[in-house]
Amino acid sequence: MPTTGWGAVVQGEPGDLADWARVLKEPFDPWVEVHGNETALRSASLDQLTSATEVRDRSIAQIERLNGAMALSQGSKPLRFGGVIQFTGDGRLHRTIFAEMAAFEASDKLHAIATVIGPDGKPVPPPHPQPSEVQRWAAIADQETWLDDALIYFGRATDWFDIYKALECLEKRFGGETAFQELDWVPKTEVERLKRTANWARHARRKFKPPPNPMDLKEALKLLDQLLRRALEEAAK
Repeated sequence: MPTTGWGAVVQGEPGDLADWARVLKEPFDPWVEVHGNETALRSASLDQLTSATEVRDRSIAQIERLNGAMALSQGSKPLRFGGVIQFTGDGRLHRTIFAEMAAFEASDKLHAIATVIGPDGKPVPPPHPQPSEVQRWAAIADQETWLDDALIYFGRATDWFDIYKALECLEKRFGGETAFQELDWVPKTEVERLKRTANWARHARRKFKPPPNPMDLKEALKLLDQLLRRALEEAAK
């Protein structure tokens, strides 16, 4: 029986829902539970709330953060909020729907699960459970406003505007544009090229001149992935 409290239904493609269920497990926070054909996001921070409206508002922010973390960790597509569930002591689930459910096309995803065999020919027990990197990143973002925003922008990053905003958040977190480049996580020229390309491409009127060798979107996302991962590693120290 699930613990009493609140949860938020998440909607998306089956493969991406399966990613969340695989990566976000108890006893670590946040976690995912599957109830029938519904996938519910649970968190101790939701259980402290007193109304479905409060749960909706907080869980939407959590889902946006986790979308960024899951995109960074697993390459998952974004999920969306699909309603609130209240888990009561009698085992019943009370649902509150705020918007109509959205339809998503199914996509196939395969994940290999490795089994380690010991010298006696028997499977080696799995190590003591640890929070996934997504759960660790979510905990960091809960304390780090700029990294929280960077994850949200990264999770939305299908265009240059969100790429620019994510990079801007990283710069502000680490002392500004010059200080960030001097961290030397990647060549300075690449960070400059990323920012100039994004700043040029995000303006419809092309207010700025493009760099001599602008990045394409795929290259920009790959570099932003590297920078955001490194930022989260540094914040965890």
